Amino acid sequence: MLTLSEVARRAGVSMATAQRYKKLHQDLIPTEGEGRRQRYGIPAVKMFRDWKKEGVSKRGATGPKRSPAKPAKAAAGGAPLLTLSSISGQTGISYPTLQRYVKLFGDRIPHEGEGRKRRYHPDSVAVFLQLRAESKPGRKPKAEAAEAPKAPARKRKAPAKAAPRSAPAAELLTLTAIGKQTGISGPTLQRYIKLHLDRIPHEGEGRKRRYRPEAVEVFNEIRSQSKRGRKPKAAEPPKPKKAPAPPSRRKAPAPKAPAPKAPAPRTGSPGALSGIESRLATLEAQVSQVLKKLEEPITITLRTDR
Repeated sequence: MLTLSEVARRAGVSMATAQRYKKLHQDLIPTEGEGRRQRYGIPAVKMFRDWKKEGVSKRGATGPKRSPAKPAKAAAGGAPLLTLSSISGQTGISYPTLQRYVKLFGDRIPHEGEGRKRRYHPDSVAVFLQLRAESKPGRKPKAEAAEAPKAPARKRKAPAKAAPRSAPAAELLTLTAIGKQTGISGPTLQRYIKLHLDRIPHEGEGRKRRYRPEAVEVFNEIRSQSKRGRKPKAAEPPKPKKAPAPPSRRKAPAPKAPAPKAPAPRTGSPGALSGIESRLATLEAQVSQVLKKLEEPITITLRTDR
């Protein structure tokens, strides 16, 4: 069993054509399974080749292959009819402009047929050139424009006279500019505004507030009346001194008791010394035996039968 792509490759047709043959003749094609698991028998290859030779059309009607397109019909004088594209190449007029001429002056242009099958006589080339000469490039012909009544031209209003300019007002200052001129810090200026806003000439509120040039003198005056960087404070009464605390009565430390003297080492009895000497002799004998055994050669036997 073959897949549809294998049948199409062996029959020499495209996959789209094979799909169309399957849709039109699915009752005749030997198949097994459904959907993606559908497979086709070997005879399906011959059937696809036969349908290709018969020239099955896309609509399903069988018959001979289509004949090649016939040339355009000739006019009465024997000259072939022209398409709108060929006229555009001969006259140099753009295709949209030619379509507009056909729409407006179709009765003046010699042609045959309608819609997409419309063709034009060779005499129409002169008509298109004449229409182009009668109209400005890219605009409608003058004949049509002359028929339409012209709208009355609007009267232009006289330009309003400019109001006389007043004397230029003094530029308003920002708080940053005043700080640069006076040398006062920004926080101090903010404090002066909070305390003496009624004395400072200004315009606007909030972030849009600006100050007049005479505000510089007011800020300098406020600064001279107060300490630099601090608010003037009222004199505070002196705080009463605290009385000295009475001397504390401490008990004298009790005398320390003398430390007990370490007992003098006791001398051993003659019996104890003799016991220690006998033990040492025994240990020396054991050590000498161990050393002798270590000096003897060691024999190692390896068994390979396991």
